[in-house]
Amino acid sequence: MKGLKSFYQSFYGSIFFRHFRRPTYFEKIKFRIQFSVENPKSLYLHVHRNSGNHPCLIHTYDHGSRGNLKSNNSDKMVFDRVFLDFDVSNPDVKKIKRELTDLRSHGLKHEKSRQNELKDHLQDLIINERIAKQAIEEAKYFAIKFKETFGNYPALFFSGCKGCHAYTFFKATGFTNFNLAVSWFAENVKNSYNQQTLDLSVTQDAQARLSRTPYSKHQLTDLTVVPFSIEDEYDEIIMKSLNPHIEDFNWEDYQTDFHKHIQKIDLVETYNAQVRNVNKTTNIVRSNGSNNFNGVYDHRVFFKSILGDPVREYPDKEYVMYNCPFKDHNDRKPSFRVHKKGYYCYGCQRRGNYWEFLKDYYNWNNERVKQFFKTSHIKKNIIDNN
Repeated sequence: MKGLKSFYQSFYGSIFFRHFRRPTYFEKIKFRIQFSVENPKSLYLHVHRNSGNHPCLIHTYDHGSRGNLKSNNSDKMVFDRVFLDFDVSNPDVKKIKRELTDLRSHGLKHEKSRQNELKDHLQDLIINERIAKQAIEEAKYFAIKFKETFGNYPALFFSGCKGCHAYTFFKATGFTNFNLAVSWFAENVKNSYNQQTLDLSVTQDAQARLSRTPYSKHQLTDLTVVPFSIEDEYDEIIMKSLNPHIEDFNWEDYQTDFHKHIQKIDLVETYNAQVRNVNKTTNIVRSNGSNNFNGVYDHRVFFKSILGDPVREYPDKEYVMYNCPFKDHNDRKPSFRVHKKGYYCYGCQRRGNYWEFLKDYYNWNNERVKQFFKTSHIKKNIIDNN
């Protein structure tokens, strides 16, 4: 007990305000499925004394103050970690979990022999068929890449079923739009490193972002949520889960300045979202590769990031055509021509470069255009010359 409380104090802090809840099937048998905890002792009591026959809890990692949680005000929540979920999609496991969850919705003793049979089958898939291996290996690879950039590994935990969690820690920080920033980061990790098991749905909503409490048991497998390192082999991780031993956790071993990176993404994504809201036809996309606007500047790339795909393309003549985007020109046929060095509309006679387009289209002044390029993913190395 003392070891687990000490672990929770290091992992969550000595005083905190976080939401915790049980798996949803408990709801049908009148369990109290969600509540808040404020310190390691109360968390320990919920996990190991008050949860009935199954000590599994799932928690959201947003926190702040008692008032924030009571008002459910996500705008004022403070975050001290980013959580990524690596999870293997397996049709056999889905089928077993669906049936087992349905049986348990009628009670933990309902068709007990069938429940045990399904649980044993699920354990066999995890232990002997090694279905969680891909998720674990991809999480290890992410951990290595993360350390190369931010100096420390994330904390890795086996989920007790077919996946694992990766936590990156930083000092408690407020954000403008945490969802957008974390979603952007997770999407880029998935695409850049081909992380097929990284579950992007977990990063979409701060209110629904759930992870399993360390050293609690998975409600369907009875396997324990345990930490592992990049050196641990699959069988070693499973043995830890079957025979859990409370390990020391030192926050400083995992703390990074990752929040500064998320804050930068937060600033850009929030600004881009505001621009999209001003005009739904605007589509400011994240630029990468040939679209990064460093070096040779190509207006065709710029307008594609602003207006989307052109109506017509003429690769041999090196220009593309759009319907004129200006509101006072009802252009039914594409007359807005964009070439490498600028644009010209054959209908309304407007012409110019990217800078003049932004000023005219959005009615911005020079300072506003500069601010756009400084905060957007669209970068330009000639800003200061304008």
